Amino acid sequence: MNPQIVRNEKAMTIPQNKIQLSRQKILIVKLQYVGDTMSVVPVVAALKRHAPGLTVDVLIHKECAELIAHHSDIRKVWVYDRDQAKKSFFSTITYHLPLIAKLRREKFDIVIALTQGERPFFLSLATGAPVRLTYRIASVITRMMNAIPEGKTTRRHFIEVDVDILRYFGIENREVNLMIPIPEEVRARILKRLALVISPGQTTVAIHPGARKKTRQWKPERFAQITARLRDRYGAAIVLLGGADEQGLLDDIERLMGFPAALKSSSLSLLDMAAVFAECRLFIGNDSGPGHIAAAVGCPTLSLFGPNYPVLCRPYSASGEVIFKNLDCCGCRQEEHLCVRPDDTCMDLISVDEVWSAAQKILEGK
Repeated sequence: MNPQIVRNEKAMTIPQNKIQLSRQKILIVKLQYVGDTMSVVPVVAALKRHAPGLTVDVLIHKECAELIAHHSDIRKVWVYDRDQAKKSFFSTITYHLPLIAKLRREKFDIVIALTQGERPFFLSLATGAPVRLTYRIASVITRMMNAIPEGKTTRRHFIEVDVDILRYFGIENREVNLMIPIPEEVRARILKRLALVISPGQTTVAIHPGARKKTRQWKPERFAQITARLRDRYGAAIVLLGGADEQGLLDDIERLMGFPAALKSSSLSLLDMAAVFAECRLFIGNDSGPGHIAAAVGCPTLSLFGPNYPVLCRPYSASGEVIFKNLDCCGCRQEEHLCVRPDDTCMDLISVDEVWSAAQKILEGK
């Protein structure tokens, strides 16, 4: 650990800007969903720009790991199996003990927890790292951490909040450039598959109609109407993508479209999905992880937001658009049976014409 660290014995915390980064070994903990994973990339990039000699590892959920697995600035991606870890009390113990033992053997100098909560804080403490950095929150569980940056972390995009945590080390260059490293063999395989169903030069639009919660989903028939307009005006090839449990939703939309999608799949890996989005002129979807993936590979995004505030979690892209009604009840618990507007929800208020107008704006470069 850097010899210049000065400890505040009363608070047992390490004051800000007292650690000079050079060749330390750092672990970043980010145990959240797919979209939230994207902030890891600019955080790692800022660290390596500031101190190229750093070694950076990442602890991340199993389903998200492939999105950053090929990043050249990350030495190792540690996979956290959330299902196994929470399966039962016994599995919680038998899963965590070997993981903690492996993490402790790495002798990390610094752990940066970009996720708040008992689990990431406990894992950070269990590594034995002398410096454990996280955000300032009013909770007793932050006692497991000993490095808290100054400043506010609320009401801003989560990527900006995560990158700004590095102010603790005096890092001023916190430029955000998202990217997902796609291996050439993956890209070549996807290009070959798309070439079988899409003509050269044909406008390709990706539609991802699902979302983690039903309250975030636009109606299937409205997606179908948009695809019909895209085909009629631009001769667009429609790519319908979803998660493993969304095949029925994709089938319903294709039936309502009245014509077959160029590609329809609920079984693509996240990395394959990223490679598909990289070849599309436009992504249209709800507030969900795939929108963040599309933005990270440079595909313009059109995102439909309802219960969540887009200023906090929209796809982070200069070439993206958001449609959002900002009702008084925004920020709700997103549970269908608790919705105060069950017959006229925030997602229902988004019209087909609004989405069509925004899609035209993007496709025609306006």
